[in-house]
Amino acid sequence: GTRTPETYAGWVAKQPIAAGTPVTEAQIISPGNRGFLAAALHPGMRAVSVPVNVTSGISGFVLPGDMVDLIVTYSVQDRPAPGQQASGPLLDHKISETVLRGIHVIAIDQKLDSKPGEATVAKTATFEVTPKQSEIITLADEMGKISLSLRSLVSDADTDTLKQDVADKVPASPSPSSEALPSSDRKSVV
Repeated sequence: GTRTPETYAGWVAKQPIAAGTPVTEAQIISPGNRGFLAAALHPGMRAVSVPVNVTSGISGFVLPGDMVDLIVTYSVQDRPAPGQQASGPLLDHKISETVLRGIHVIAIDQKLDSKPGEATVAKTATFEVTPKQSEIITLADEMGKISLSLRSLVSDADTDTLKQDVADKVPASPSPSSEALPSSDRKSVV
């Protein structure tokens, strides 16, 4: 039978379709069908999933379409300097490090979209990344515990503009020296 164009909302083409070519259902794929995710990926990109839980997945508030930073936490053990003996028990330190910034979440569990007002504690998060980023994520998953850090919908450039607008309206006050402020790229060691 005949269907309206609205029937095909959210479907993707399996391969490029030339302008003016009639579209058949064999050329497109609907969300949820086998092969949909592969067809929805941008050329050259990969989909990679990581396990998450209630805390590492931000209590279910990370949704498909969000941008996140990927943080790995792992243990490092103190070692005595070469030629010296340990003066006591070796200490374990935990290190957290942001390994990727601004990666696109394409699915939570097996859902490619989210329902308004629905926060679901997920078991996996799937990202659209480059082949090199997929290697980094796989290594980070083997090294330690992965956590997600949800990024603002406002871009960093928009944030800089907003900060300048606020600075223009607020009287100047002494600010702490930049040396006293932690670097956003520094590793956190506990």
